[in-house]
Amino acid sequence: MDDDLIATGLDELEDIFYIFTPEGDFVEWNEQLPAVSGYAGEELDSMEPTELFSGGDQDAIEDAVDTVIDRRIRTAVQANLETKGGHEIAYELSMSPLEPDDELEAIVGIGRDITDRLEQERRLQDMAQEIQELSMPVVEIWDGVILTTVVGSLDTQKAELLTEDLLDQIVSTEAAIALIDITEVAALDTATAQHLIDTINAVNLLGANVVITGISPEIAQTLVQLGVRLDDVETQSSLMEGLRVALAWQGVEFE
Repeated sequence: MDDDLIATGLDELEDIFYIFTPEGDFVEWNEQLPAVSGYAGEELDSMEPTELFSGGDQDAIEDAVDTVIDRRIRTAVQANLETKGGHEIAYELSMSPLEPDDELEAIVGIGRDITDRLEQERRLQDMAQEIQELSMPVVEIWDGVILTTVVGSLDTQKAELLTEDLLDQIVSTEAAIALIDITEVAALDTATAQHLIDTINAVNLLGANVVITGISPEIAQTLVQLGVRLDDVETQSSLMEGLRVALAWQGVEFE
């Protein structure tokens, strides 16, 4: 294949692409690297890859490079690229050895801007925190997604109220997904587990899916000991991960 065609293809990448020697000298890069970093080609020629990153992350980059050199395997690292103007951009970098004839001649690196992904993570964490602080028993947190938080144990009366509130909200909001967070359930007995299953079954009868969040290792072990099976129910260890699943089901994309 024509080298110019390959170079043109690499320049079309949104990711930064570069090749450097084991000694740390740049050999090649695509147009994204100078465009993002702000350094001209002649400046990059005199720089080492670690110099592109903020001081606190340079050690992580060096460790990743050493891993590629010593173990000859692909490795990934997250670090902040520092532009010539001093602006920091979060990047996920992947580096791999280039070994023609079984000799390490160079290292190829690809970097992807993960600023948006980290912002989505932060927003999910903030949303999870805000939801956990809400006093409302059942709340619509997104279009088509409702959530309730179970605190303590579920006695018969409490379970009936929970189920009633959930079903009412599903009907009134036309929700397709119900998140049930049991992070604050310290212990689970047979009665509580059965009430939980009855609530799940009632929600399913209305055509909504259930995501159970906040299942600790202790709760998981108790469910196994009680013979309670949640094979057909989506379970996540944290409310944030449950939110991610629910929003993904609703078509919200995460990188």
